[in-house]
Amino acid sequence: MTGRYTEPQVWRAGWPARVAAAGSCLLFLAFVDRPAGGTLADPRPGAVFFAAWTSLVAGWLCCRVGLWRLTADRDGVHLRRMWTVTFLPWSEIGRVELRRDGLLEFVGAMEIPLAGLFLPSWADRLMGRRGAGCRAAQRLTGMARNADLRPQARAGRAATGSAFASRALPLAVALFAAAEWVHR
Repeated sequence: MTGRYTEPQVWRAGWPARVAAAGSCLLFLAFVDRPAGGTLADPRPGAVFFAAWTSLVAGWLCCRVGLWRLTADRDGVHLRRMWTVTFLPWSEIGRVELRRDGLLEFVGAMEIPLAGLFLPSWADRLMGRRGAGCRAAQRLTGMARNADLRPQARAGRAATGSAFASRALPLAVALFAAAEWVHR
């Protein structure tokens, strides 16, 4: 953290996270068991609701694992969420910590939001290296405490991304339909 960044800093899910998300979709399709009446061929409202709900949760989980993104710009940090991209101004961030589960915790904000999905620090220690989550937490903490370390530019929509819902809802519909087809 010696110099100032000109462009917004972005942390996002890499290819291992995307492979894990795709794998969880396949596992969902392989092991989902619809309740009696949970199919469109023999519908019962409660059972179809349960089947649709589990597909939505599976779609959200896949997007949460494979599409997370954090963007730090001159004004603060943008966190990608299910329905919106949450913005935290630098004045609300005291420090950023990597939790044991691999999520970044923004301490100092009114509500302490969690973001990212890094390899947990205990797993990095097992491999004998300092992980990306620790480095991201240190860099974000430095930016929160020292305005000279913050990026100079403001992040546009391309850098902040959009909410998960635009991808999770169609994915849930696709998972529901694929489960219907696989388990008929």
